[in-house]
Amino acid sequence: LPPNVRFETVGWVEMQARLGALSGRRVSYTRQYKANDIKPLLPELYPHLLAGRSWWAWSDLDVVYGDLRAHMALALRAPACCAGRELQCSKRLRRDRRSPCFNSSRAPPGRSADTWRDARACPCTAGERVTAVSPLYPNPWRKKCWGPFTAFRVEGGASAAGARPPATTTSLFRRAPKWRQIVGTAEYAHFDEWWGPLSARGFETMGDVMTRLSDAGELVMSRALLPFAEAKSCADVECTFCPCGALRFELRGGKLLVNEREAMLLHLSESKPAWREHARRHPLPPWRAGAQPECVRVSGLGAFAPDDALGAVGALLRRRTALRRHRPLSEKAAPHLL
Repeated sequence: LPPNVRFETVGWVEMQARLGALSGRRVSYTRQYKANDIKPLLPELYPHLLAGRSWWAWSDLDVVYGDLRAHMALALRAPACCAGRELQCSKRLRRDRRSPCFNSSRAPPGRSADTWRDARACPCTAGERVTAVSPLYPNPWRKKCWGPFTAFRVEGGASAAGARPPATTTSLFRRAPKWRQIVGTAEYAHFDEWWGPLSARGFETMGDVMTRLSDAGELVMSRALLPFAEAKSCADVECTFCPCGALRFELRGGKLLVNEREAMLLHLSESKPAWREHARRHPLPPWRAGAQPECVRVSGLGAFAPDDALGAVGALLRRRTALRRHRPLSEKAAPHLL
């Protein structure tokens, strides 16, 4: 393995025992996909791995990384200080004693926390440092985290004078009121995501937690528009700001090019059902120091989609799908990605 790569091995039963000890709940999972819910808990499950580290992050297995150091450096230059601007205080929330809006005179933020549309939103004026980096942020819904990759500064950010101290990022999951129930249930709660199917039952995702902490001044996001990509159809009505349309990639040294544009990372997404078969037919050579291929190219990502959504692309679409942050270059190209 490369010197900066280390694997930690744990059995499925042993991991459930660790989670039970941490949460005080009986843990018995039926699907290994449930393991995604424990990503926010990793620092407390593996505290020895944080020694001497400045950042920790969670990620997915189906992610191809580009130059993370370079893109993280860009992210750290653009803090977003949104304290007191994230929540819109409705009459109902002003009457709710559990809400930060209780008896509050704060006005609805409007675009004051909208770092997606307003370059002047959430200014930092006291040397605040970025606490968390998610390629998905900023976005129109102000969602703060993303399951395929979200990174946190281990020691927290520097707070302005008089501000609340920064949140302990290695235990952010404890700020979710129902984190023990999430660990205890066998149902996948999307705890590592900006959205979750159990929200109607009062289960917060880490995206909800991070938004509350941003509003409280305990978390400082990076507002940098980091280039990232997903190999998925653009017909996604649930996430109109998510990336899509990645048809091909090239990994040259530490640089990742997706549709001929550099990206921080590529989430294979809809490509993964057939990725194992592709890897069996075209395996990469084992890693050996000083003996790496100069370039790895993979095309036809669309052909891997289980519904053949991207498989029938033609020359016109290839020209028009020069990857930008979220959507195809041309609106006329989007219907072809259905």
